[in-house]
Amino acid sequence: MNRSVYVVASMFLILVALLPTLPAQTIDFADVTREAGLLGPIEGIMGHGGAWGDFDGDGHLDLYVGGYADRPDDMYAPAPGPVLNRLFRNRGDGTFEPVDQAPVTFYARTSGAVFADLDNNGTPELYVANNCKGNTRFASGPQREAQLCRSMLFRNDRGKLVDISAGCGACPESMGTARNVGVFDYDRDGLLDLLVIEDRFTANPRSILFRNLGNLKFQDVNREVGLPDDLFGLGLAVADLNEDGRPDFFVGHSNRLFLSTRDGRYVEPPGSRELFAWKPMHAEDWACGAAFGDLNRDGRLDLVLGIHFKEARNRVYINEGLERGVPQWRDVSAEVGMPATVPTKCPHVEIQDFDNDGWPDIYFSAAWLDQEGKVAPLVFRNTGVRDGLPRFVPPKTIQDPMVYFSTGPSADYDRDGRIDLFLVNWFRGNHCRLMRNVSPRRHWLDVQVIGRSFNRMGIGSQIRVYRAGQLGQADGLLGFQELGTGYGYAAGQPAVCHFGLGEVSEVDVAIKLPNGKIVTSKSSTVDRRLVVEEP
Repeated sequence: MNRSVYVVASMFLILVALLPTLPAQTIDFADVTREAGLLGPIEGIMGHGGAWGDFDGDGHLDLYVGGYADRPDDMYAPAPGPVLNRLFRNRGDGTFEPVDQAPVTFYARTSGAVFADLDNNGTPELYVANNCKGNTRFASGPQREAQLCRSMLFRNDRGKLVDISAGCGACPESMGTARNVGVFDYDRDGLLDLLVIEDRFTANPRSILFRNLGNLKFQDVNREVGLPDDLFGLGLAVADLNEDGRPDFFVGHSNRLFLSTRDGRYVEPPGSRELFAWKPMHAEDWACGAAFGDLNRDGRLDLVLGIHFKEARNRVYINEGLERGVPQWRDVSAEVGMPATVPTKCPHVEIQDFDNDGWPDIYFSAAWLDQEGKVAPLVFRNTGVRDGLPRFVPPKTIQDPMVYFSTGPSADYDRDGRIDLFLVNWFRGNHCRLMRNVSPRRHWLDVQVIGRSFNRMGIGSQIRVYRAGQLGQADGLLGFQELGTGYGYAAGQPAVCHFGLGEVSEVDVAIKLPNGKIVTSKSSTVDRRLVVEEP
């Protein structure tokens, strides 16, 4: 054999032999619930809603957790009975402390929550969506309180939350079975409006768009904007899909897509009902959580649905661009690597780059729970694009035993540049989990927008990150997101866009603000939060 060929062949064999020892590209989490001080105060909670937000303005993300408190006492073991909704202050050292404020510590059937700055004063209000029964067989006690509790809005007075539900207009007696809470400025007046989704498990379900009139007063504008009176659902995703500068939205369960029009109304595009129609395998087989994200980095927002059924047929729809102002979708679930079914419910879904490799991953609120009580969240890692489509792989073989969590909002609560999860538990025998992301470190960039003429949280801003020197070039695009909160199912996230960058250490950033103006930051350093204030 030629000596040079022999050397090359020998080196190849050595490399092959070494491959099993090379570090695998993984997404890893550590359960830090107990160390963070969260386990005791909510142990036993039948949790259903969770939200991240800095309610006290100290720069650290705080946590709100709500659940269903109307079940028999023994359902909450090891707690002696129903568990209160709780607010936790982030101390900034990895631990949390309960905030014993009477207005936000109550019994309810909480099915969603979100922090949002509704009066543009720099401190977020808290909206809690409660699934009210309207009547009760209980004469007294937590169960009675829970079944009669309607949705609530709390004004933020410099870190003190005050109940203003009565008279605010966004918590009407007519709304009972509230679920998800959408937050966006539909009329572009600079004030954030609320879309509260009501489920179908009531006599006359009616989701409501509440227009923010200012001074924390709201008005039902369904008929004004053309929303149907029979709109029901579970989860919600919001983004400007038709590129007219106004928010559009998708409602899970009814699976209805609404696009904004020039006159400030909403319409369903032709063929969308047929495209997203769901053929259930069972009476409880429902599409639930929804999230928009640019999965293949082509500058268009794709759609992922999480399914609320024990054999979850989760769906991925790729956005193939606009045709006469209407986004064109294609179901590519099988092609991109989604399994035919997941053997547990997957109600909540988010699109985040958990390993910071530059490709957004898909997370469902399902997990593996081993005999030692350890949890491994179900995150499909994005391995990149082939033939124009992203490809995803799960961390383990998709098979029993698996468990699910009602929701699980993401956030970088410890500000280390890696996206963490808070899993909200529903079942006796398990508990809520704070899952700290401990994946290998790679470069990242967070982008926060502060508005003056538009909403202070910058919700609706569209952010594109490019390789340095390639601003505006399609082949230099590293990520595209729209800033929002309240997506997925029953969850509230911080209004920050997180971009994983892999080995890229310098980027150009373009931010299209809600008022249409574009702000750029060239040759921006990474591994930090870029705060962009409206000029």
